[in-house]
Amino acid sequence: MYDLTANIAEARASLEEKPLFATTAELFLILDEIKSAYPELPQPLRFAKLFSILLSRVSVPLEAHDLIAGRCVDRELSDEEEARFQAYLPERERLCHTCMLGMGHCEYSWGHLLERGLCGLRAEAERGLEQAPDEDHRTFLLGAIGIYDAISAYLCRYAAAAEEKGLHAMAARLRHLAVAPPNDFASALQLHWIVAFLNCAYITRNPTLTLGRMDQILYRFYRDDLAAGRLTREEAAAYITDYYCKHNLIMGRGEHQVGDETNSTTFNRIYCFDAPQYLLLAGTDEAGAPAVNELTELFAACIVPAFKNPVVVVRYVPGMDTAYPRLWKTLTGKALESASLMFYNDRNVLDTYARIGLPEADARRYSHFGCNWPSPGDHGAWMNGTISSARYNEFVSEEERAALKIPFLRTNTPHGWPEDFLEVLRELAARPKGSVTIEDFYTAFLARVQGFIDYKLFCLSRELGVRRRRPAKLIAFGDCFLADSLRLAESCAASAKYHFGFLSFQMFGTVADCFIAVDQLVMREQKLTLGELLAAVEADFVGYEEVWALCRKAEKYGMDTPLSNAHARRLSREVTTRVIESSRPYLAREGLFLTPCMQSDTWHLKMGEDFGATPDGRRAHTPFSQNTRPSNGACTNGLSAMLNAMLELPHDGLLSGALNLDVDKRQFKGEEGHARFAALLGDYFNRGGLHAQVSSLGVDELLDAREHPDAHRDLRVRVTGYTGIFVDMCDRLQNDIVERLK
Repeated sequence: MYDLTANIAEARASLEEKPLFATTAELFLILDEIKSAYPELPQPLRFAKLFSILLSRVSVPLEAHDLIAGRCVDRELSDEEEARFQAYLPERERLCHTCMLGMGHCEYSWGHLLERGLCGLRAEAERGLEQAPDEDHRTFLLGAIGIYDAISAYLCRYAAAAEEKGLHAMAARLRHLAVAPPNDFASALQLHWIVAFLNCAYITRNPTLTLGRMDQILYRFYRDDLAAGRLTREEAAAYITDYYCKHNLIMGRGEHQVGDETNSTTFNRIYCFDAPQYLLLAGTDEAGAPAVNELTELFAACIVPAFKNPVVVVRYVPGMDTAYPRLWKTLTGKALESASLMFYNDRNVLDTYARIGLPEADARRYSHFGCNWPSPGDHGAWMNGTISSARYNEFVSEEERAALKIPFLRTNTPHGWPEDFLEVLRELAARPKGSVTIEDFYTAFLARVQGFIDYKLFCLSRELGVRRRRPAKLIAFGDCFLADSLRLAESCAASAKYHFGFLSFQMFGTVADCFIAVDQLVMREQKLTLGELLAAVEADFVGYEEVWALCRKAEKYGMDTPLSNAHARRLSREVTTRVIESSRPYLAREGLFLTPCMQSDTWHLKMGEDFGATPDGRRAHTPFSQNTRPSNGACTNGLSAMLNAMLELPHDGLLSGALNLDVDKRQFKGEEGHARFAALLGDYFNRGGLHAQVSSLGVDELLDAREHPDAHRDLRVRVTGYTGIFVDMCDRLQNDIVERLK
């Protein structure tokens, strides 16, 4: 029987006590020495050479309690090292953009890797050399072979270190993996971790890697080991728990979206610092049947609520709560402990992909990464405006660079769709009194949305054309572990089956509330004119206290009233339909599409802080609504009403949209309380709810944590697609989380 006490304690200590400015010291010290080596080589070969040197020189640390190998050294730098580090950062950026190309925010072909092993992937690349159509493709494959060889040599180094520690079984597994595919559950999990670890710790800044449907890809190893008597359920649980532990050892402190170098480790120092790595469970199989097995239950049971990673994404199949009661009890119990866990409605996502036009077989491969962003799994490549990156210098003219320097297109305006609504209000308020209807607001607002959709698709199409000029010229780490990239000998950035960008209706709740306020106060009740409403908003309601009171009292999305539901339903349906219908021609022609989402991450804070008041009664420089969630303070009719209102969102029109479901754990105490919560969440998903991620904390607890942070270092809250340690967050993010609970 394995005792994982030391493993879990070490991982928790790393999350809570690692020095704020800890740095993956060996990584930068070695790369600083070799950054100018092999300049004459093409990028794939130079990458392989530098990667090989790096892996031959980094340490291979182990602890006696390790079941899985793969650690790095994160420590504070000396004053001399810190000065060297700061001087190195600009060089690191050049190296990472021109040679050692990382690949995160995606999913690797994990099943392909575990079936063939490093040696099998190497053999595929060697066979590809014989059919390579030109020197670019041949060089691409030679680079991949060099990367496989570097990892194999690294495994052998780790095996020797394990032998010295007396970890003989681990050493044997590592040596086996250097030359053969995994042959049991432990070796398969070990290979999965090594590839993920090398990417997250040494290659990709902000990796945000999807780890795949691990209950599916590992099940055959688990099943065969159990049948042969090589493994017990308890032993498998121990390996899974240590795998979870390892993910947390390589993280830093703080929060990456709102934090900065004064209060967070940052991705400069630790590549994986606050990046969520997504592990998927359940969902449906190729025939559409529920894909739940004993390993699904084991991965769920092993979740440690105190951990930040991996983020476990449950692909909820309607009826799962009653079909698999033990699994549902485990998952909802972990959720009530504020575990790093989220639920997505499998049916909603598949129906939306079907509307977009993806074949069912490809749609079923979907995953989520980053902060709840959707992806067509290992068939997809994210388009996020990387045309301005130095990696495309050879392919892009100055005219193209100027036209396409639009990384991470978000919305028409600097402050998002609420600003677009205000522009519409200004335009329509100038018309004669009584001549404007709510239909005019929809027409004008949706025209702005459509214009942005068309512009974004045009830009992404143009960028994709640039990427495809030399598809085999560049190789990224992840290309070596994507079956399509290896088969084509081309980077997935150019040759993935699908290329996708996001069209996110950010701050949806705020915009919906603005429509509701105008319709209720101006059109229906005629308590205000458009001019009066606009004047009050532009004055931040100063001197217009009566107008402000009317706006605040107006119905809001989340109240579950007929008027608010009607606007939420119409607005969300109108926008998502435009995203889907506009994407279809690009999908048919280029494999390119936009994903309809309601994802704002923490931009609701940044954009809201810089923007004035809005017609819903929101004051200037305060947060907008976040993701799919109603605005803070809007859900005056309770949790059930909020969930009912969210069911008005299109069940076949959204691929992602986080719901931070904040519950006071005192309301769901004990077995009876847990059962009520499980029933509430199951009912929400069975009726078509899209997503939920739970923070189970009380306002008093969070306020006390602000006053006494050292006594509450274990408090974790859901941010958007990841979990944060509350006391490590900056003030404005803490304030927003507290306001969510009030």
